[in-house]
Amino acid sequence: MENRHEHVLLMAHPTSGIAKSIMAGMALVALAGNVGAAENSGKPVQVIEPDITPREITQARIDSEFFELGVFAGVLSIDNFSTEPVYGVSAAFHATEDFFLQFNYGMSEAGLTSFEELGGANIRLLTDSDRDYTFYNFLVGYNIFPGEVFFSDKLTFNSAFYLVAGVGNTEFGGENNFTTTIGTGFRIVPLDWVTFHVDFRNHMFQSDLIRESQLTHNIQLSTGITVFF
Repeated sequence: MENRHEHVLLMAHPTSGIAKSIMAGMALVALAGNVGAAENSGKPVQVIEPDITPREITQARIDSEFFELGVFAGVLSIDNFSTEPVYGVSAAFHATEDFFLQFNYGMSEAGLTSFEELGGANIRLLTDSDRDYTFYNFLVGYNIFPGEVFFSDKLTFNSAFYLVAGVGNTEFGGENNFTTTIGTGFRIVPLDWVTFHVDFRNHMFQSDLIRESQLTHNIQLSTGITVFF
């Protein structure tokens, strides 16, 4: 709606350039006043009020110690023989956040080969003492996928998927065999001083117990628990 002064100016000089200039100036002054009022209020316009409720999550963190000691148990598939229980101990040193060194010592006992089972009780390729299967190895590990495991909205554990590789020795069938070991593992840290592991290993060495020397693959699948100290 035109104010009184604008109406008088338009009636007096409907086509005057002076009248138009005065009207434009008054409009700019009014606009500047509105902008200044909005700035002085200091309150931004908010169309939607977000409903944000912060939640607290307590995560387990690996303790400040670098040494890890524990036990493991599982199954071992001995090449050319049967799959038997395996158990042992392990120790690790975490050199950095990503790399660690690990030592493992394990024991198992081989069963019968298919040839022995078919041949009956009179055919035995190994004595009972030679069926003891023991090994140790030194491995280098790398945490390839560190992350977290979410069990619920409020329960989160640190975790890591890692690769290992190294060398060691296997005593089996009356022989000591240089062994190369590769594998993977998955670690969950429920507390800052204890971890649970699931490990897969392939122990490879040359053997001529059954036939001419061949590379054997002895597969280990095990779970374990370790503590930091």
